[in-house]
Amino acid sequence: MGGDRSPNQVGEPSVGDFALSPLAGPGRGLSLSTGRLLALIAMAAVALVGCANVKPSVPLRVNAADSRFAVSLTHQVVNEASGHDFALENLTTTDLSRISTLLPGPKTVITVTVGNPDQILAPVGVSGFTDPETGAITVGLYPFWTDEPSTLTSGLARTLAREVDRSVRITSGAGLGKSLLDQLVTDGIASAFGQFAFPGPPDPWVGALSAGQECQQWRLIQPVLRRDGFHGEVLSGGSVSRALFGESTMPALTGQTIGYDIVSDYLARNPGKSWSVLARTPSRDILRGSGYAPCSTS
Repeated sequence: MGGDRSPNQVGEPSVGDFALSPLAGPGRGLSLSTGRLLALIAMAAVALVGCANVKPSVPLRVNAADSRFAVSLTHQVVNEASGHDFALENLTTTDLSRISTLLPGPKTVITVTVGNPDQILAPVGVSGFTDPETGAITVGLYPFWTDEPSTLTSGLARTLAREVDRSVRITSGAGLGKSLLDQLVTDGIASAFGQFAFPGPPDPWVGALSAGQECQQWRLIQPVLRRDGFHGEVLSGGSVSRALFGESTMPALTGQTIGYDIVSDYLARNPGKSWSVLARTPSRDILRGSGYAPCSTS
C-alpha cells in the first residue's frame, strides 16, 4: 500500500497558512490565477488520508497547519480541480487547525491522488491509508470527485482525522501493534476521534451489526484476539478463514463496528482522557478498561 514519499518542503509564496511550490522540471511549471491558486491550495490540504498501491507523480506540494503536514497532489487531482471552481478553504484551514489542536503530533507526509473506487465506501467518498511503519498518509479521492462535492466535503474531514490519528499512534504513541486486538482498537480510536472532531451523522460502521450479530461475532473473534497477523478481512467483513474463525464469512464492517464499540465503552468509563493519551494507551488496556461485553444480558 502507500509509503513515505517524503516530498521536499520548499518555502515558496504562501497564502494564509499554506505554502505552495510547483516542482521544478520541464513542463511542470504552473501559472495559476489567484482564485485557482486558492482552490488548489484548499484541495491540497484537504487531502490528508490514504489509499493503497499508488505510485503517482507529484506536481504540487503544500505545507499545511503551520508546516506540520507536507501534502503532495498528483496530476490527476490537480487536473480535476483546475477544471472546476472547487474551493475548500474552510476545510483546509479550519479543519486541519482543529485536528492539530485536538491531537498534536510530529510532521507527517501526505499524498493526495485519485483512488480505486472498489476501495471507497460510497457514503464516505474517500479512501484512507496510513503506512504502518512510517505513518505517511495517502488519500484516494473517488474518480470524478468534483461531481459529488457534498459527499467529498462531508467525508473527507473525518477521513483526514482518522488517518492523522492512526499516524500519531504509529509514530509517537503505542504503535499499530501486530495482533487483531491492536487493529480493532487502533481503528476504533481513529473512528471515535473522527466523529469527535467533526460531529454529524454516524459513520457507516457505527451500529452496522445488530446486538445478536455483535455477540456472535465477538465470540468468534475472542479466541484469536492476540494472535499476530493482519486481518483486514475482519475489519471490513466478508470472506474469512473458517479454520481460524469457525465460519467462512462475517457481516460487512464487523471489525470496524466492534473496534468502535470497544473504544466508545472505554471513553464512557474514562471521561476526560485526551486523544494524545489514547494514542499512547496499549490496546489491551483499552479493552480491559472498556468493560466491553456485547453478550451480556444485563
